[in-house]
Amino acid sequence: MEAELMEMEEEKEGAEEDDDDEEEEEDDLGDSTSTKDGPHGLMEKEKVLRDALMVVSKRVPNNFNCLYYLGLMYFRSQNYQRAKEAFKKALKNIRAVKKKHPDMIKRWNALEAKTLSLYAQCCLYELIASVSPGSEEHNPVKIQESFVQATKIDNGQPDIWNNIGLLHMSLNKFSGARMILKPILCNFTQYNDAIANLGLSHLCGSELTEAARNFQTVILRDSAHLEALNNYGVLLLKQKCYSNAIVFFQKAIDLDSSHSYVWSNLACAYSGAGRFANAAKAFRNTRELDESNIHATSNLAHHITAMLQTEADPDAKKEKFQQAEHMFSNVLSEQIGFSQAWTGLGSLFKAQVEMTQDQGSKDEFKLLATEAFHQAIGLDENDATAMSQLGLLALADGEYKNAQHCFNSAIQKNQGFLALWVNLGLAQQLDGATEESMHTYEKALGISKENHELWNNLGNLYRTLGKTDEALAAYQTCLNIKEDYAIAYNNLALLHILLEDFEAAQLALDRALALDSGLDCAKSNNMKLKEVKRRKSAGKDVKTGETGRKT
Repeated sequence: MEAELMEMEEEKEGAEEDDDDEEEEEDDLGDSTSTKDGPHGLMEKEKVLRDALMVVSKRVPNNFNCLYYLGLMYFRSQNYQRAKEAFKKALKNIRAVKKKHPDMIKRWNALEAKTLSLYAQCCLYELIASVSPGSEEHNPVKIQESFVQATKIDNGQPDIWNNIGLLHMSLNKFSGARMILKPILCNFTQYNDAIANLGLSHLCGSELTEAARNFQTVILRDSAHLEALNNYGVLLLKQKCYSNAIVFFQKAIDLDSSHSYVWSNLACAYSGAGRFANAAKAFRNTRELDESNIHATSNLAHHITAMLQTEADPDAKKEKFQQAEHMFSNVLSEQIGFSQAWTGLGSLFKAQVEMTQDQGSKDEFKLLATEAFHQAIGLDENDATAMSQLGLLALADGEYKNAQHCFNSAIQKNQGFLALWVNLGLAQQLDGATEESMHTYEKALGISKENHELWNNLGNLYRTLGKTDEALAAYQTCLNIKEDYAIAYNNLALLHILLEDFEAAQLALDRALALDSGLDCAKSNNMKLKEVKRRKSAGKDVKTGETGRKT
C-alpha cells in the first residue's frame, strides 16, 4: 500500500502542465531548452540574459518587448511575482501604443491578449502552489475573468483557452476541463498542449486508457514534449510499470534537467523498481534544484519509509525511521495543511505497527497512525489513500465491519483505485460475506485483470466455497502474472491438500519456501503436511493449514 500512496502523490507532483510559448520567443531567448551545459550552466546563462533585460527596462521603461521578455524569463524560472510585475508594465505600454497606432490594431490585440493570458497564468500557478491563498488576484473567478477578457481581445489563440482548462483542473473540475479542451482540438487539431492537458484531465480522473492514448499521441508527434513525457511516466507509475516509467522520466530530464518535479518522479520510479541507490541520487538532485519543494521532501520521506521494509539492520532501520519522521515534520512545520504529509506520516507509523513486536509499542504507533490519517482526511476529505490505510489498520485488528466502512468510503472518492476493491473484497471474505466478496472481486477484475494479489484472494474464496477447479485456475492465473509469488504457492498447496494430492502440495510448499524462507504460514503448513499424511493414513479427518493472503 505504501507504493500506491507514493504513486498518488507523485501524480499530484507531476500534474502541472506549462504551455509552450511561441517558437519565435524561444529563439529570441537563446535556446533556453538546450541542456548540453547542464542545469546550472543553463541557469547562469539565463541569469545573464535576465540581468541584461533588467538594465534595458530601466533605461527604456516604455519598451514593450524588453518588459515582455523579462516577464517571460521570470515566468520560466517560476518567479511568478516578478513575472506579473513585468507583464503588468508591458500591458500598460501595449495599450498606450494601441492608441497611437490604430492601423496595427490586430497585431497589438494579439500581443495584449498573449500578455494578459501570461499574467493570469502566473496567478493560476500561484493558486496551484497555494501562494497567498484568499488574495483577490488568486481568486479563481478573477483569474478566469482575465483569461476570458484575453479571448475577447483575440479569440484566435488556443493557448488562452488551454489555460482556462488548466484552471478548471486546478479546482478538480476535470469534466469541465475536458469540455473546454475538446472544442479547442476541433479547430486546432495539431495543438499538442491541449491534447496533453486532455490526457492529464483523464489521468486525474483515473481514466488511464484515455489518458494513455492522449499522451502517446503527443509523444509520437513530438518526442521532445516534456510535460507529456513526465505525465505519461506518472501514468506508468500508477500502473506499477516502474522500469517503463523510468525511461520516460529520463527522456524528460535529458531534454531539460532543471525541473525538480521530474527528478522527484524519477526517484519514486527508481524506488518502486527497488533501485534505491539511484532513487537517493535523484532525490538529491531534486533538493539541489528546489530546497523548498515540499512535494520532493515528502516523496523522499516516503522513499525512506518504503526502505524500512527491506532493512535488516535494526540500528539502520531505527535511523531511517527517524529520518523519515523528521522530514515529514519539517514539511508540516512549513505547511501544516499539507494533507499528503499527514498521510505519509501515518503510513510511517503504520509501518512501525507492522514491524514492532512489543504490544505496547504497537498500540502507541497505531494510535499515532490513526491520528495522522484522521488529520489528512480532515484536510482533504477526498484523500482515498488515508481512508484506505485506516481500513488496513482495522483489517489487521480483525475489525472487518470497520474495515469495510473505510474501504467503501475510500471507493466513493476514487472508484478506479484497484487496491481499494481488492481490500474491500478481502474484508468481506474474512467477515463471512462470501457473495458480497465475490461481487466486489468481479468489480475489481473490471478495473484490471493483471493484479496477482486479486487472483490470489479470489482463489482463496473459491477454495473456501469448495469450487476447486475455479480456485486452481485463479492460483494459476496469479502465478502466470507473478511467478515468484510465494504466498500463492502456499495457498495452492492448501488446495492440493484439500484434493488429497499430497505430493503436489509438498512441491508447492517447497517452492514457496525456496522463494521466501521466512514465510511463516508456509513453514507452519509444511510441518502440518506431515501430520495430515499421518492422520490420513490413520483414517482420520484432514484439516487444512494457514491461508496466506495479501492486502
